[in-house]
Amino acid sequence: MKNVIITGAANGVGKAIANLLKEENKILIDIDENNLKQIAKKTNSKYYVCDVSDDKQIIGIMDDIKKNYEKIDCLINCAGMWISGDMSKTEKPIYKEMNELARIKKVIDTNVFGTIAMIKTIFPIMKKQGYGQIINVNSQSGVMCEPPFPIYNASKTGASAFRKAIQNDLAQNNIKITDVCPGLIQTDFYKRANNELPESVMNTGLTPEDVANTVKFVLNLAHEITIPSIEVRHIKNY
Repeated sequence: MKNVIITGAANGVGKAIANLLKEENKILIDIDENNLKQIAKKTNSKYYVCDVSDDKQIIGIMDDIKKNYEKIDCLINCAGMWISGDMSKTEKPIYKEMNELARIKKVIDTNVFGTIAMIKTIFPIMKKQGYGQIINVNSQSGVMCEPPFPIYNASKTGASAFRKAIQNDLAQNNIKITDVCPGLIQTDFYKRANNELPESVMNTGLTPEDVANTVKFVLNLAHEITIPSIEVRHIKNY
């Protein structure tokens, strides 16, 4: 049984991963306390309410995790925020609130800083124990530039660049890291950002379980086998 930390575990893909990894000992992290409590109870998991964009909160929960767990086998970074809108369209009502500077900062802090901070904090634990695995649920926006989503692209490309920059260093310490890069996913990710997509578009997306199964595939590879990055899309969504 592995000790697995999952961020963004209260909704969408993170929730699906928590449900799927029945055989693992899960530590769930999310800012959404109500949903987090429910999924933790359902999956018999330990949970921490934490905003991964806040360094003090991350330090606090990781200090507690270190006290309560002798090892951490895997970190799955799944926390993220959505933002959309060409620069020329950000004054339109549908995009205006979503692209306020405070929200842009929150998206960058969650998608980039949150990923970096969790990895930075978990690294000493994995280095000391002599092994570890990190899986980042990134995005197709971390693989290619999609013009309608410049801020989201910047955040996911930034997280991808960080993974590429550290993967050799991690490998020297027997820690492997993978970006799982899905396309459109059928979750309330967009609705929670007040940018709900048409049903005809959402129907071409992966299910959260599709992505969770991809994460589980990566998690269960032999430790000497590593996949730096894996892309996954619905066949109708190219």
